[in-house]
Amino acid sequence: MNLRWTLRILRGPMRPFLMGKLADRLREIRSRRRAYQSLPTAPSEGRSVRANIVPLPSSAWFAEHGASAVSFARRMHAGIIGAYGIDRWSVGLPDPVAVDVRSVHELSRMHHWCAYALAAHIDSGKRDLWCERLEQEISDFVRAYPPGTGTHWAYPMGNGLRLHSMLVAWDWARRTGWRSVDGDRLVAATAIDHALLTFAERESRGGLSTSHYAANLLGVLSASVYVHPHPDAERWRRVSVSELQKEVARQILPDGMANEASTGYHRQVVDTFVQAAQLLSYLGNGAELGTPLRRLLTAALARCRQLESMGMPLIGDNDDGLATKLTGFAPDMSYTYDVAQRLFGAASLMRLTTDMESFGLSVIETDGLQCTLRNGPVGQFGKGGHAHNDQNSITLRVKGRWFIVDPGSSTYTSDFDRRNNERSAAMHSTMWPSNCDQAEYPPGETGLFWLLEDRLQRRLERRVERSIRSEVSHPDVGRHVRTLEIEQGALHGHDTFLGNGGGDADCVFIFHPDVHVESAGLASMRLTSGNTSVVLTWNGSEGRTAPASYSGRFGEVTPTVCLVLRGHSISWSISNERP
Repeated sequence: MNLRWTLRILRGPMRPFLMGKLADRLREIRSRRRAYQSLPTAPSEGRSVRANIVPLPSSAWFAEHGASAVSFARRMHAGIIGAYGIDRWSVGLPDPVAVDVRSVHELSRMHHWCAYALAAHIDSGKRDLWCERLEQEISDFVRAYPPGTGTHWAYPMGNGLRLHSMLVAWDWARRTGWRSVDGDRLVAATAIDHALLTFAERESRGGLSTSHYAANLLGVLSASVYVHPHPDAERWRRVSVSELQKEVARQILPDGMANEASTGYHRQVVDTFVQAAQLLSYLGNGAELGTPLRRLLTAALARCRQLESMGMPLIGDNDDGLATKLTGFAPDMSYTYDVAQRLFGAASLMRLTTDMESFGLSVIETDGLQCTLRNGPVGQFGKGGHAHNDQNSITLRVKGRWFIVDPGSSTYTSDFDRRNNERSAAMHSTMWPSNCDQAEYPPGETGLFWLLEDRLQRRLERRVERSIRSEVSHPDVGRHVRTLEIEQGALHGHDTFLGNGGGDADCVFIFHPDVHVESAGLASMRLTSGNTSVVLTWNGSEGRTAPASYSGRFGEVTPTVCLVLRGHSISWSISNERP
């Protein structure tokens, strides 16, 4: 990163965190040195792993999702991945190549270990096979990936989540009545290695903490509860309990959304905190979340349900990670809701208004049309690690089918150009000059997880129930004002761009790959998805279609098309086609 960008960042979002970051960095250097001197931990006869800590899923969950858990276990037993650009892989083999490191990061969390343990309960005739498979894979992991080496140990977030997965899986396996004394010793020793490194490398970053730090704390808390004895366990417990209490309040915004500017990361943050709340509840004695934090977390759960009812619009990076996955690599929240029902009861079903003011997402809907508009902060306390240049962008569902979408994210680090293109304003359904962006970022690899909003000004207001006025401006580029109104089966929009140099801008609509596009006149097109059709009309510009891409899941890219309208004042409407 060059000096100009370094100074801009230090004067901007980093300024409140500078001293804390320095202190955390010094702490990490000292702690890492101490931790590595202790590795690897040898299995010991005097050490054990506690059981009956995290309850099994409810009988209702087993009835509805048990078959999916067994299917996931069987696929992983056979080495069939089928996600993140990876066809086949098994624990102990070399890491997959020619894929984004995020894909390997997902594998390293070992979510399927919990599925093995559940399969031992469901497929009880093969109990020993499933439990022995779990023990063998933990042993294979220890042998193939020594502590602190390789990609599987490169990310403290992944280390924390893998630690939690391993301990919960082992707990659930033992509840079948199966026992392995050697396995207990191995799991305890491996958990200590994980906890030592995760605790030493925890990503508080001086208070610039994110979902990564929450995952670190979840793993360390798990080790402090499960592993017995260890001289550091009480310290792990004390720090993780205290920090988790703080992070719920810091990372969840007043409207119930997470501070990541991403709906996918909101989902992950909520799941991480719910799993942590389960352990805190077990500890009791003041460790559990107090009433204000419980209320905040239940609001965040309600936002997850609300976003899912809206088809989960892909705002920001659509990372589909969770702390716990039991049915496959897709982000299935059913277990999260199951745990929340046990912890919070009816409160976990609370309802909220559709406007997410702190996050910056508004929703207007009528007659089967549902439109979101994004105008909000870049998140992560101004760093913008998972935000996109999506100010004033919209998504649209009609009768439950997607028509206008956010492009999603297919890569983080394997292709810099694709990463930056997918988060650019030009690839979102907004209006902005095609040769520049809204929020800026440093060049090269350093800038892949930055978006600086220090030169942007935003304003979003709901004028009446079904009408929104939103604007965003940049001093060197210009100002975009978008008004939306939805009524009688139609969405009406008007876009005005006032460029500093007087030039035009591109008003873009990214279509879902399932949408069939055909001309319906000089300034009109028919959009069809399944049995649903709408008509898009416009004036103030000539229209052209152009290639685009859509990533409904990380690591996957589907070709699609977009409509581009160039001008400075454009009106448009999307209406249900009359039968």
